[in-house]
Amino acid sequence: MVATEVPRQKTWPVHLLNQKVHGRGWEFDLGPPEADYLCLEQLSDICYIDIRNLHQLIDLLAPAMEDAHFFVYSMGDGLDQWVDEARIHDGRSSFVRWAVAGDAWAEFPVLCAELGDSRAVDETFGRFVALMSDRRVI
Repeated sequence: MVATEVPRQKTWPVHLLNQKVHGRGWEFDLGPPEADYLCLEQLSDICYIDIRNLHQLIDLLAPAMEDAHFFVYSMGDGLDQWVDEARIHDGRSSFVRWAVAGDAWAEFPVLCAELGDSRAVDETFGRFVALMSDRRVI
C-alpha cells in the first residue's frame, strides 16, 4: 500500500491493483491482464467514516483520471442507508447521494435496477445492472 500525501497533511490509503497479479478470483473481468487499477480504501477505527475525505480525494485525482462511474456505500458503520454515485468526466468529478430503505449492502442491487430503468441508453450501465441483479438479497 502506498500512502499518498495530499493538501492539508492528510494521508490517504491509495494503492494500485494489477488485474493479473491481484485479480485472481474476481468475478468479472476489468480489462487486459496487464492493466493497473487505482484502489481507494477508507477504513476507520471508530464507528463513522467521514466520506467527505473520499470526495475530496476523488476531486483531487479527477484531472489525472480517465472517465469513470462508480458507487460507494457503507457496510457496518451504523448509518448504512445511503449510496453515493460518483462520476468522473473530462477531469471533473460529481457526486449524488441516494437514500435506500434498508442496509445499503442489501439495497444496492435494487437501487441499480431502479437507476437502470431510467438509463436504458447507457449500455455499460446496463451490463453493470445485470451483474448486480445476480447479487440481490432475498
